[in-house]
This record gives sequence, structure tokens and C-alpha cells, in this order.
Amino acid sequence: MSATVSLLAAVDRLYESVVTDPEAWGPQGFADWAEEVAATGITRNQARSVRRCVRAAERLQAFWGQGQAAVAADDWRARVDVALGARAWRPALELAETGLEEDPSPELFDEVQRRFRVVNSRPWLDGVDYPTWLAGRGKV
Repeated sequence: MSATVSLLAAVDRLYESVVTDPEAWGPQGFADWAEEVAATGITRNQARSVRRCVRAAERLQAFWGQGQAAVAADDWRARVDVALGARAWRPALELAETGLEEDPSPELFDEVQRRFRVVNSRPWLDGVDYPTWLAGRGKV
């Protein structure tokens, strides 16, 4: 698993934790999470996107921490969508896109496709698979 795929998984776990247990999160929790992620050796571009993910997580925590439990949302992703929608997912998409440009892999290609659809409500390179995309970049 690439470092970017691991980073994306960490962001997803952060969002899930924040929307399912907002009371467990506060300024120190977010700072600790960001410090842990930074300690893995992220790039400057990744750090910028990670900061944006943390800001989104803080907004998610504020939304769900204010008694929004009455809002019906069974899946944690739906809870993210209810609170912030595409704005929460955009920094993670940027992480995936940057990772795909810097160190392409089939896993990152799939992450970009999945996250692009969530952020933009339309497919990314619909019908194009990873080998075709890579060949089009001249990197085969």
C-alpha cells in the first residue's frame, strides 16, 4: 500500500471517528492526529491537504457535537455528507490526485475515481482503466 493510500485511509478514519463520536474530539485530539500523520513523513503538498482535512473534521465535530443526532444518517459517510457535503471530501480528493501524479498506482487511480465522483457528482474518466490512463501519460 502506498503512503498516499495509507494517508487517505487515515483521513477516512478521522472523519468516521469524528462523526460517530464527536465528544471524543477537541483541539488537542486534532493536533495529536495531525502530529501523528506528519510524523509518517508527508510532503509539503500532502501537509497542506491534511491541514484542510483537519479543518473539515473540526467543522464535522462542531456540527455533530451540537446534538444533530436527530438527523437520520446511518453510514458515517452519509453523516459527513449531511454536515459538509463535497467540501469535506475535496481535500482528500486533492491528496489522491497529488499522489496519483507523483507516484501512480492502480490503488490511487481507484481512489481518485471514487473520490472525484463524490466531490463532483460525476465520473472521472468514465470508462478509462488504469493501464489506459497510464499509457496516455506515456509512462508504460
